[in-house]
Amino acid sequence: MPNCTRFRVPTLSSLVLLLLTFSQAGFAGWTLNPESSSLYYVTSKAAAISELNTFGELNGTIDDNGNASVAISLASVDTAIDIRNQRMQEIVFQVANYPLASISLTANGARLAASNPGQSFMESYDATIDIHGTKQTMTVELAVTKLRDGGLLVTLAKPLIVNAASFGLAESVEQLREIAGLPSINNNVVVDFTLQFDAD
Repeated sequence: MPNCTRFRVPTLSSLVLLLLTFSQAGFAGWTLNPESSSLYYVTSKAAAISELNTFGELNGTIDDNGNASVAISLASVDTAIDIRNQRMQEIVFQVANYPLASISLTANGARLAASNPGQSFMESYDATIDIHGTKQTMTVELAVTKLRDGGLLVTLAKPLIVNAASFGLAESVEQLREIAGLPSINNNVVVDFTLQFDAD
């Protein structure tokens, strides 16, 4: 009787594992698309006046392990008034010594890669925020949506309240208040963002 080579039919679970292994092998992560992203903060002064401020230069990445970071060029602050931009750059942010602020966190890279286009989820993360040489850990709740081309759209599910005093900026804010002749400037600012990351 001729010898027959036996072979084992792969199970469904092993096929899924194999496909995931191959799909992850060439995965490199995502890079922030600055033209399709925005980050702004709202300040309040004189007890009743709120103003919207933005930053024009953002850079960021998410690697295949889910390590995410976004750097903000503080010199790109836009308050809609030139002299106020200059005061924010020189007095508050002191961009000559602290040109960048950053936010970083670690997500589940495998979950991000395995999400289907159009799929969204919300999750809380411990984010490290670095401003003016001071780092603080804050909880952020993010909404993440997988885009059709494999990219990611990341937004804050809840706006983030950042206290300037927590980052050693209270004296600078007070100096700004005196120069501007204002009765008060609130140390709390409300931060929000929409970030689009393109697949590498």
